[in-house]
Amino acid sequence: MISVCKTFEFEAAHFLPFYKGACHNQHGHSYKLEVEVSGPIMDSGHNKGMVVDFKLLKKTVMDKIIERLDHKMLNTIYDNPTAEIMVCWIADVLNQAVPAPVVLTRVRLFETSSSFAEWRKD
Repeated sequence: MISVCKTFEFEAAHFLPFYKGACHNQHGHSYKLEVEVSGPIMDSGHNKGMVVDFKLLKKTVMDKIIERLDHKMLNTIYDNPTAEIMVCWIADVLNQAVPAPVVLTRVRLFETSSSFAEWRKD
C-alpha cells in the first residue's frame, strides 16, 4: 500500500458555545486540511503508476468539504464546531466519497498553525 496526501486551506468563523474562555466568543480561523488516502499503485489505464489522480482527490475534497465550509459560520453546520467534531465529520463524508480501491487513511485538520485534530483509519 502506498499513501498520498493533499493539503487544502479554507477560512471560517465559529464560537464554542460550551467552552468557558475566549473561544466562547465568535472568532475566525485559517484552517488547513490534510487528506491522506492509500491503495495499490495502478498498473494499467490512464492513471498507471498512481494510487489516485491528485486532480480527482482535489475535486472530491473541494466538492464534498471545502465548498461546504469555506467562508461559513460553522455554528450553522455543527452544534459545537470543535476541531475534533469537524475532523470526524470530514472523515465520514470522505469515507463515502473516495473511490475503491483507494481508502481514506488519515484526515488532519489544523485550527491554528500549531493545533490540529486527526482522524486515522484503525
